[in-house]
Amino acid sequence: MKFGHLIAATAIASLTFAAGAASAQTPDVPDYYPDNYGDLIEGSRQENGLVIYSNMAENNWGPVVDGFEAKYPWIGVETLDLGSGTVHSRWEAEEGSGSRSADLLVSGANDRWASYGIDGRMLDYQSPEFDNLPDFAKPYPGVTVLSTDPLVIVYNAALLSDDQRPTGFTSLVDLALADPGTFNGRLTTYDAARNSFGLAAWYYVLKAKGDEGWKQLTSIGPMIRGETSGGAMNEKITTGEYVAGYNISGITIFPRLEQAGGEILGFAFPDDGTPLMLRGMGIPQNVANPNSAKLFFDFVLSQEGQTLLGEGGVVPYRDDVDPEAVRYTYQEIVDEVGDENVIRVGFDKALIEDAAPFAQKFTNALAGK
Repeated sequence: MKFGHLIAATAIASLTFAAGAASAQTPDVPDYYPDNYGDLIEGSRQENGLVIYSNMAENNWGPVVDGFEAKYPWIGVETLDLGSGTVHSRWEAEEGSGSRSADLLVSGANDRWASYGIDGRMLDYQSPEFDNLPDFAKPYPGVTVLSTDPLVIVYNAALLSDDQRPTGFTSLVDLALADPGTFNGRLTTYDAARNSFGLAAWYYVLKAKGDEGWKQLTSIGPMIRGETSGGAMNEKITTGEYVAGYNISGITIFPRLEQAGGEILGFAFPDDGTPLMLRGMGIPQNVANPNSAKLFFDFVLSQEGQTLLGEGGVVPYRDDVDPEAVRYTYQEIVDEVGDENVIRVGFDKALIEDAAPFAQKFTNALAGK
């Protein structure tokens, strides 16, 4: 079975050192880091920890936060699990107010990331890890990809027989239209009109599928109840309120499979196009704790950090992450579904320009119009 925990175990074991001795050490960093990198480390000792606003749960962050705090024990990390849009609206409301706010932002609100990249609202920090990342990792100055997380089909395996379980969007549409008694009102997805994560996901899916995709969505739209949270969708599928959901974030379902009741759930990478969410990350300009933020930024992009992210159910995209140490890597998913069936959910500025008309068209489609 996958999930080698050697790195996490080593990191946690290091916490057994006395706090004073640990704080006095200068942690080892890769030899390709700049000679003056120690200045960041020393500067972080005078700061007040790290606050991260993200659309990721505590269990997703757990391994990488443990590893980071083991390496830099004087930096306490607090993660807030917010909706993708709330990550940004909260930070924007706090910006310049003098109140304690985020030192790092992470979300799938790719419309906001496109806006920030164009307007230069994030710190254009040049990580020493950038040379080890693929080109898609740096869509705009100051905007970097944290992970490449699949959007999947989730279903209640206790309520759907083998021949009722969808394998893709077309499969879901065909099954629902053939058996409305089973599926009507019991399908779910992110509501693209109420959720920035859903907006980005559905924008790229329907861009890839074109007019036929819109026709398919409209044909089953009245059967769908939109949600704004992957966790809520998974729980309602578990209880039977829904029988299936499409475009659900993989990082919400993968850990759920191992929890109580998880045996009821099944999932599939859509065989007619698997979206991969390029989850954005950035350090705000004029951040309160810049040294700590940069250290975490570099750590989470490193081989060690990406591996620990993978242990939390997030999908790393560095090609030097051991597939046996994590649930999935980016390349494993591409290999499984085929590159031609990957829909990369990126940061097109059209997400800004077309957001309102797209959201209205999506709402109309759910109403069957």
